[in-house]
Amino acid sequence: MNRIIGSLKTQLITLYLVTFAFLVIPAFSYNPSILAQAEPLTPEATQYQVNSKDSPFRENEQEKVNQIFEDNKKPQAASETTKEIGENLNKAPKAGKRTIEDVAENIKEKLNFDQPLYSGTKEVLDDAANAVRGD
Repeated sequence: MNRIIGSLKTQLITLYLVTFAFLVIPAFSYNPSILAQAEPLTPEATQYQVNSKDSPFRENEQEKVNQIFEDNKKPQAASETTKEIGENLNKAPKAGKRTIEDVAENIKEKLNFDQPLYSGTKEVLDDAANAVRGD
């Protein structure tokens, strides 16, 4: 029985050491100098170079930011919709006042505000007002 337990302990210790050697040590001892460093042979391959201008893998973050800033520094042309909105905002306020008057006139026509109130409606309104006042 002691031989079996001793054998299991030895196997567990060996397994632990192998696991430690293959998983833990490489995780904490990364060395970028062991990576392959070769010049690209095709134009498409230049974007995969670590420090090339077109590379998404550049190491220097400030270079990336500067490049993005340079690429986006040029102003874009305004779209037609934006131009129309700008022109409408710059129009004289009289046009806006006239539009409001047209809308008010349209509402007045649709809701028949020019006609007198029906007598039954007046009675209902008076009853509701009296109920609220407590008369």
